[in-house]
Amino acid sequence: MLDVIGAGATATSEQDWHAIWKASAELEGVQQEIEKIHTEGRNRPKVEAEIHSEFATSWLYQFWELSKRDVDAHWRSPTYLMAKFVLNISGGLFIGFTFFKSKDSQQGTQNKLFVSLISSITMVACSYIPVRLSSWLPSCRYL
Repeated sequence: MLDVIGAGATATSEQDWHAIWKASAELEGVQQEIEKIHTEGRNRPKVEAEIHSEFATSWLYQFWELSKRDVDAHWRSPTYLMAKFVLNISGGLFIGFTFFKSKDSQQGTQNKLFVSLISSITMVACSYIPVRLSSWLPSCRYL
């Protein structure tokens, strides 16, 4: 097929396919069909958009209520909050003292940038892993 249209290994064609298409009756039929579709579309009435929500309240109100519920649940479990607090403080101190007094050289600057990366990864891991472990091991939840 590529050889027929001139896109094969030889990249030559004996016929000008663009000129053949322009002169064909099929082009005229396609143009009429496209024009018919356009005319039908212009004659149809405009689509009216209406705002519809499947929920009884707004998204903002739901977000507010769920946030309050989450804060209440965490407030009622001070052991969990203190564990997270101590975990993040100790992780921050460990990372901070690891790169304490970094030089202002290229290596020191890379170390300072690495601190932000490793801090974000460590803090997410410290927050995520205990939650997953408590759901995987329900009997060990209050150890």
